[in-house]
Amino acid sequence: MKRRNIIEDDGVTHVIEFTIALTVFVIVLQAFTSSMNFRIGIDLNKNDNNIVMAREVISELTGSQGLNAESTEWEKNEYGVGTVQLRNGTTVGILNNKGEIDSTKCDSLSKFPYYSLKEELGVTEQLRIEVQTLVPKETVCLWGGNPNTSTVSFESHRYLLYNNSVKSVPSLLTVTIYEGDKPTSDLYLTEVMYSPENNGFGYEWIEFYNPNNVAIFVNSWSIADTDEKDNIIPEENEIITIPAKSVGILTSSPSTFKQAYLDYKYLFAVEDLAIGDGLGTTETIILSKNSYNDVFSYTSDDGANGNGKTLTRSCYDCADWNEAVASPGSL
Repeated sequence: MKRRNIIEDDGVTHVIEFTIALTVFVIVLQAFTSSMNFRIGIDLNKNDNNIVMAREVISELTGSQGLNAESTEWEKNEYGVGTVQLRNGTTVGILNNKGEIDSTKCDSLSKFPYYSLKEELGVTEQLRIEVQTLVPKETVCLWGGNPNTSTVSFESHRYLLYNNSVKSVPSLLTVTIYEGDKPTSDLYLTEVMYSPENNGFGYEWIEFYNPNNVAIFVNSWSIADTDEKDNIIPEENEIITIPAKSVGILTSSPSTFKQAYLDYKYLFAVEDLAIGDGLGTTETIILSKNSYNDVFSYTSDDGANGNGKTLTRSCYDCADWNEAVASPGSL
């Protein structure tokens, strides 16, 4: 009997210990679960907001033809070039009067700098707008960042006809809200007229290219030669931009450039009477903003020395430059 009592006492002890351990485990699990539910709740709320945000952008883009002041033809205006017209308050609708996506309006999204259009559309995360035709499947309109490397993204879709002024084809508009990197904002040197046939610094010019899917502010950039650095300045204190996939021209005298070459829309002045100290036959040209630099060095042995030709880059980010017939304003 004694031995049986000992065994029963040990059994009771084990049951008590197991009950205590189980109770502690349940308490810890409940605390952990409550914490996770709290965190998941926050994430779900944020995700819900992003989903709603994507839908609201779709509604804004496809709700009308858009409106700037009293005109629905906002796509004919410019953002920060010439008479500044596109500003906050523009309704950025991309439809024509038949309720189809208008190719010109869609393409004109490229005139908007990234944060300006995000703000206009009420977007707090990163943003991408894309229109794809269904047959053939190809992107015909693209603005914004790249969500492929994002931590999380949310899409909203709408099927509409896309009108390219020739025909209407089925298409898909996709708005993506994502958490990740903003679009790049690099500019590239593409052509240099360093030794024009006409004497004078006003006949020298430098071409640059914006390969991004969004417009880039030009005010904050500078151009330098071996001896001197100049800021790129607006006329009449305007905010100046270069649209996506567009070429800009830098000169010390826009009026001289227009008279000697062509009346180009995206023409920008430097703050001095010459680009740098005047472009010589041996130079290093630097287009820069903050820590970013695009650099090109040349000598007269590379060509284009007083013969009316220019030094032209083989492609906008290539290392090769060659003498070529001057083609300002076309990549």
